[in-house]
Amino acid sequence: MFASAEGEVWHRRNLDWSAAPFELWREPHEHLLAVDGARSFVAVDEGRVVGFSAALLRGEAWFLSALFIAPDYQGVGVGRELLARSWSDSARRRITITDSIQPVSNGLYASRGLIPTTPVLFLAGEPQADGVPELVSSPAGPDALAAIDRVAYGFDRSVDHRYWFEHSESVRSWTRDGEPLGYAYVAKSGLIGPVAGIDGASAAAVLQAELSRRERKQTIVLIPGSARKLVATALAAGLRFARAPGLLLTSDGCPPPEALAISGYWLF
Repeated sequence: MFASAEGEVWHRRNLDWSAAPFELWREPHEHLLAVDGARSFVAVDEGRVVGFSAALLRGEAWFLSALFIAPDYQGVGVGRELLARSWSDSARRRITITDSIQPVSNGLYASRGLIPTTPVLFLAGEPQADGVPELVSSPAGPDALAAIDRVAYGFDRSVDHRYWFEHSESVRSWTRDGEPLGYAYVAKSGLIGPVAGIDGASAAAVLQAELSRRERKQTIVLIPGSARKLVATALAAGLRFARAPGLLLTSDGCPPPEALAISGYWLF
């Protein structure tokens, strides 16, 4: 159903799109169901799933992970009902990521106070980057990760670290003079993310250090446009824009991230 809904949006605009392998789709949704099942719903008509939604709640931050409706059921209120069920009235900050080519969906979110804040840039290629000599990598401990998350995200991500650790090829914490600067996960698919730092410059240095390890390897990074230092680092390493950007939508009082490259649209 997801492939049908998403593919229809892209193909209607004569843009190439193909679904990722099912395994890459299944893993984050199993995590969402296990941890945030109370915010995950399906719409069913005569035994057929015609829509689904999923969201995560971390402290006072709510993130809409998914809202997709079968093409022949769009425009009849299914999406609005699913969004209402996954919504959290207790959250102080609300966030989601959408495709920039979906004006109807973005209008629905805007009616709920989620306004486009910055693009989400899809950068890919085989990077060429120098290492960062003053940075030292080490195994990522939970205390260091939590301290970085408080600055980069503004909320606790410990339950998601357990997922990222299980499904990533590597995870490193990076320090300078013994002080933690940031961390980075690298997936088997070549995606570097999430990357998070204590500030934009630190996150960019961590990204550069990881890019330097991937010379001649296909690499993908998803970076909010507000994280300008990370975008500049990826472009300087030779990565290029590879598809239409997404949009990061946020509620009032939720600042756009400056020290993040995200893990994907599902988990942020």
